[in-house]
Amino acid sequence: MNWEDVFAHAKEWIYPLILVAPFVQEDTAVVGAATFSMSTAANPWLCFVFLVLGITASDLFKYWIGRAAHVFEWTRRMAERPAVLAAKKRVHDNLLKTLLVARFVPGTRIPLFIAAGVFKAHAKQVAIIITLSAFVYAALVFAVFHLLGRILGEEAEHYIPFVALGIVAAVLLFQLVRGLLVRQSVGPQMRRRA
Repeated sequence: MNWEDVFAHAKEWIYPLILVAPFVQEDTAVVGAATFSMSTAANPWLCFVFLVLGITASDLFKYWIGRAAHVFEWTRRMAERPAVLAAKKRVHDNLLKTLLVARFVPGTRIPLFIAAGVFKAHAKQVAIIITLSAFVYAALVFAVFHLLGRILGEEAEHYIPFVALGIVAAVLLFQLVRGLLVRQSVGPQMRRRA
């Protein structure tokens, strides 16, 4: 399969796709955008800008879901529990660390960004941290892919899409196994409570 032909026909829709893909699966969007940015059909800078905008919008959306949760009485009651108040204090006191963990540790992004919203972390600080960390994350992935592209030369055209798919599969497998392990460990605890 000639990836250049595939990418050449994707020019019209790929940039909007890069923008919305982080709402579906962020790591896949990052790897996909980095892979596409290596093709001659792509403008790497546009790929990068659309990706950072998409990641930022997606993560701010998660934050605002947490903020919006306060319209429900049960959320407000839950937020006043001592353990939740202690977690809120830790998030507020360590907002930068918390959001950096959310960015770079698989499986923590959605819960921590929503928690920052539920805990009413300062929106401007959250937006700045999310934007800068999205920029760094995307820049690191793009740099690795483009460096591999230079090292492998024209062979990169054939191998990088498969490497990208392998990375995506590994991330998804990690999240699946982690979810299954969490369910296994939580299951017995929930049965004991009942």
